[in-house]
Amino acid sequence: MSALSSSMNIAVSALYSQSAAVSCISNNLANSSTTGYKTTTAAFATMVSGSGSYTNFTGAGVKVDPRQSLTSQGTLVGTESSTDLGIDGAGFFVVAANSTSNIFYYTRAGDFTTDQDGYLVNSAGWYLQGYPTDRDGNVLTSKSAAGLQAINVDDYAGTAAPTTTLEVQAVLPAEAEVGDAFTVDAEIFDSLGVSHTITVTYTKTGTNAWDMSVSDPVMSSTGVASGTASLNGVPGGTAAITFDTDGTLLSPATIDLGVTGWTTGAGDSTIAYTAGTIGGTDGLSQFGRSDSNTDPSLTLKAVVQDGLRFGEFVSVTIDTDGTVSANFDNGVAYSIYKIPLAMFANANGLDAKTGTVFSSSISSGTANLVEADSGASGAILSGEVESSTTDTASEFSKLIVAQQAYSAASEIISTVSDMYDALLAAKR
Repeated sequence: MSALSSSMNIAVSALYSQSAAVSCISNNLANSSTTGYKTTTAAFATMVSGSGSYTNFTGAGVKVDPRQSLTSQGTLVGTESSTDLGIDGAGFFVVAANSTSNIFYYTRAGDFTTDQDGYLVNSAGWYLQGYPTDRDGNVLTSKSAAGLQAINVDDYAGTAAPTTTLEVQAVLPAEAEVGDAFTVDAEIFDSLGVSHTITVTYTKTGTNAWDMSVSDPVMSSTGVASGTASLNGVPGGTAAITFDTDGTLLSPATIDLGVTGWTTGAGDSTIAYTAGTIGGTDGLSQFGRSDSNTDPSLTLKAVVQDGLRFGEFVSVTIDTDGTVSANFDNGVAYSIYKIPLAMFANANGLDAKTGTVFSSSISSGTANLVEADSGASGAILSGEVESSTTDTASEFSKLIVAQQAYSAASEIISTVSDMYDALLAAKR
């Protein structure tokens, strides 16, 4: 009688366990397209109620333990969005339920887009966290959970860069007469990013000797005077330039060019005008023309300066080490955030939560926030997302096995029921 009861209990445990296995399979198939999802596996273990020896063996059925392998790498799939992020290797993104929360969760689902307020949020509504940085990429807060902020990529105004260096690369005509003058127009930018034009004039003063002068700047868009120029601190002054007998530059290497009183309200400009390398021809040089029948003229190669017009914010880029950079339409780019990765002593011990996120537990240990693409941490890949680790073919195979095991357990229950009926009939 006890054997029949035991058989019934064993069959019931099988039904329960196989039902749990089908539930795992169902959940895997349902999440086969979920970004960052990790397949759940039903791990079975036998239960024994006797001594465990073959002579005294008494089965007690089976138990099931659903497990997710959170360290399994999903396939990284390319996308067209630079804010889609995938992790190639170990680690988790740190996320929060809203832009101000300091309760953090962890995920591999990196399908982030900007919401209406400019925050990076994934498809499940979790806000990506990072450390704010200065323009050189230096973290401005503590490199701990306390220093994390929700990443916002719309809080950045345009940027400009004033001209601080200017170089005219040109060949002055050696056959020019004393008093001959040649001009070059150069664009420069003030500290507000407004474009201005100055005219640089080279006047021959003697054998291998020239004077350089500059006009007061005019605003490029209007042609109206916009400041006062000086050379070596003298408004309206000149600077002597000399060449060696082989046409190379003899002196000077640089000349101080200043502009004060910008009508735009910009700060005064200090510009290092580079005449070239002493003994070289990379800047200014002096040579004769091959055609002696034409009037002497300056041969301009290039005008090079480092200023930039005002630029509007256009996009962000994210490097493998988690550096988030703001890009502007004038070519300027600078760091605004650093995305860390969370590492755990036992990542498979994390507790699963709704939204493809996990929370730390006693089993997983606390999060260790580290720089991406360093040491054991994975690299952050922009424009890619990690797909689900679910293999649909494998799941359907498991489903067939679970279905057969469930049917067999049902048959055992039916058989034991018949045996009970026979036993009761014998008693009557």
